[in-house]
Amino acid sequence: MRKKITAIFMGILLMILFISFTGLYMVFHTLYIQEEVQTLENMIDLVSIAPRETDTFSKFLEESDIRLSVIAEDGTVLSDTYAHETENHLQRKEVQLALEKGSGSQTRYSATTHMNFLYVAKYMPKDHCIIRLAMPLEGLNESVSHTLPIFIFIFAFSCGLAYICIRHFSRILLEPIHQISVKVRNRQDEPIQLDDYDCPELQEITSSIEEMDRKINSQIHDLENDKQMKQLFFSNASHELKTPLTSIQGYAELLKQDELTEAMRADCIDRILLESRRMTRLIQDILMISRLESNEHNGPAEIVEMQDVVQSIVKSLTPLANEKQLTITTMLKPVRVYAYKPYMEELVSNLVHNAVLYNVPRGTIHIHLSAKEENMHLTVVDTGIGIAEDEQEKVFQRFYRADTNTKKGTGLGLSIVKHIALFYDGEVRIRSVLGKGTTLSVTIPIVYN
Repeated sequence: MRKKITAIFMGILLMILFISFTGLYMVFHTLYIQEEVQTLENMIDLVSIAPRETDTFSKFLEESDIRLSVIAEDGTVLSDTYAHETENHLQRKEVQLALEKGSGSQTRYSATTHMNFLYVAKYMPKDHCIIRLAMPLEGLNESVSHTLPIFIFIFAFSCGLAYICIRHFSRILLEPIHQISVKVRNRQDEPIQLDDYDCPELQEITSSIEEMDRKINSQIHDLENDKQMKQLFFSNASHELKTPLTSIQGYAELLKQDELTEAMRADCIDRILLESRRMTRLIQDILMISRLESNEHNGPAEIVEMQDVVQSIVKSLTPLANEKQLTITTMLKPVRVYAYKPYMEELVSNLVHNAVLYNVPRGTIHIHLSAKEENMHLTVVDTGIGIAEDEQEKVFQRFYRADTNTKKGTGLGLSIVKHIALFYDGEVRIRSVLGKGTTLSVTIPIVYN
């Protein structure tokens, strides 16, 4: 890239220098011609008032290498100091200008003397003739030949100096880019940290690279987390499905034995039904999370009376709560929401089921339902075993159980609650004290107005 920049700038510089020197020569040539034209016009004025018969002017003109021609109005050459001219000069440009404007000049090649001449002509009304002086341009050529080496030297020196400067500045310009490239190429696990530059353009590039690196790191981290979560999910799912299947298989093997009593057979059948229900619920929970993660509806949204949903769920879980002698109290305000009803039922069911499942004997559960503006607020408070502070965020992960000593639940309940809340742009908050109980609050902006 450095070579390319140097070549481009050198090409531009050479073009500028060539144009500059060409323009300088043209200006010099024009000024020289103008000065000589003025000199010859003055000499014509001198010739016009001097006696024609004297040899003074002839000698002067001969020494000055100036040619004198006297031309009649019809273009006939009356006299010429160089040779006897017979060709009519009426079509010569300087003669035409002299007849039209009083004076004229032209630079051209003379076929008579085989040289480049500057011709200056002036019309003399009194004598009805045109006096023309011509001088060879050898003086200009000599001046150019003398100054040309100087111009060539200055041109070459300028090119050399420009090349050195361009190389130096291109190195200064590209060195930060090279450093940035090296740091990006040699990046390891640590985030890219680039130097600060005074140049705003370079600083913008470094800031963009650092921001892009942070985004890439974040995406890689998210992908790794997703990969781990998927691996953990499939591992836990296969384990959770294997457990009831193993139980069902074992009890089915027992039923094949002839020596079982009717009571034992009935017990085996009950346990098979229990494990099959557990497996069915687990599969339903997995499918529920899958649908929520893909933002998929199983049916249309509708107006849902949330107090009816809560009361129905509480009624269905009352037998399980009575086994532990739990007291369930509710404070339900009329709240109508616009949502997919099975999702709302699943939300309430998982919150209350968790409160029953992880409560202590003779504990209490309080359910509060209210609405403010467009937000529905549902809070479930229990006096259960509680959750350690460092585990409170983990309980929303799939298959995570804070109480490692129990096999209760599928470990998907609170994960489903969080996914439903996020599905409707809501949030879930948890407050818990180990050994004293847990409070779970859900806020979702789905109130129907």
